[in-house]
Amino acid sequence: MSENLIVKKFGGTSVGSIERIEAVADRVLRDLHDKNEKPVIVASAMSGETNRLVALANQIDPYYRGSAYDMLVASGEQVSIALLAIALQKRGFKAKPLLAYQLGIETDSLYSKARILNIRTDYIRKLVSDGIIPIVAGFQGVDGDMNITTLGRGGSDTTAVALAAALKSRACEIYTDVPAVFTADPRLVKKAREIPALSFEEMMEMASLGSKVLHIRSVELGAKYNVQIHLRSTFEKREGTWIVSEADLVEKQKAGLKMENPTVSSVTHDASTVVIKLNPVPPGTDFLAGLFEKLAARGVSIDIITQSQGEKGQRLAFSVTQEDLPLTDQVLDEVLHGQNIERITMNNMAKISVV
Repeated sequence: MSENLIVKKFGGTSVGSIERIEAVADRVLRDLHDKNEKPVIVASAMSGETNRLVALANQIDPYYRGSAYDMLVASGEQVSIALLAIALQKRGFKAKPLLAYQLGIETDSLYSKARILNIRTDYIRKLVSDGIIPIVAGFQGVDGDMNITTLGRGGSDTTAVALAAALKSRACEIYTDVPAVFTADPRLVKKAREIPALSFEEMMEMASLGSKVLHIRSVELGAKYNVQIHLRSTFEKREGTWIVSEADLVEKQKAGLKMENPTVSSVTHDASTVVIKLNPVPPGTDFLAGLFEKLAARGVSIDIITQSQGEKGQRLAFSVTQEDLPLTDQVLDEVLHGQNIERITMNNMAKISVV
């Protein structure tokens, strides 16, 4: 594919209103003219829309995460890509909005947390060759039975990097409402500094420990396929942050990008942590293995795990995200049924990490 091809992903705040969608269209066309780019656009749903759709589903059944759930929550991206296509067409450019089934983003069937298996690129390559700007719905895929699937929170980042890898794009630009990755949350720490570049490994650590700038799965894909990720602001003309391999990090230093290589890169926090305590749990490993296997099968990611000895026997505590709590409760209801095990759920916990 042409070295001028580049994947650009615009997040929910970037397409959060008609005015912002118009601004995104102007930016895409400006880069097309100034840099002779051949853009492939990935867009999220308008800010707040996915949360609204999830809330509607939860009003009926907070535990349901089947194919109908994914069909519902994936509908937000259909609106934003269509509006952006209209904005580009109004400016005299050919643009085509694409849903996952049209493009061929193939996934497994783990609804609400699906994994991308393959992306068919023939159609999108033809569009680019014909001078048409593809606008791809992020966050979604299609399984072997042609059911719509979703990739989980931050899934549009994952779509963009996976698409960049499949197309062998020179980079994947992620546009958000923040100008860069910072050493800490600038809303909480006034002296937080922008980080010009990070390795994939550093960014994965930050993403796994609470940084909301990029989803960890997108960074993992970037590392696996060596796709340079450039995080930038939609609304400001600033350089942003590059996320690259260790070798490319050295090259950027040689090219004059100023980096300090500090012992501590950043401080992250996650205010959506839930801690669950079980007391007592049966001795041995069978109970724990069975519990964590069932959670993994539902796509629940366990973070911190601690075990200790109490008066009643062995105690277990582990943490999950607030988003995964309904699925976790469902598994625990099944596993703990008929057992004399006390269960305590501690909401509104926060985790602070140093990377």
